[in-house]
Amino acid sequence: MTKTMKKLEIELDETTYDKIEQLTKTHHCQVSDLIKAMVEQLTQAEIMKDSLIGKWSNDAEVVDQMIAEILQNRT
Repeated sequence: MTKTMKKLEIELDETTYDKIEQLTKTHHCQVSDLIKAMVEQLTQAEIMKDSLIGKWSNDAEVVDQMIAEILQNRT
């Protein structure tokens, strides 16, 4: 069975873009891997119950920490 891939285009501020670029280099992965890992982490039942989810959207440090933890847990 073949997976259908979708293309997503987003616009980011330069700071966020630079952080994503650094994360891809640090963790030797692609941007799509970061997004996939973040979505998988955020859709886990115990994460969805966490009140922090609504707070992280405006806090780049929390997002960076979350992505780093997600990528650590992938290995």
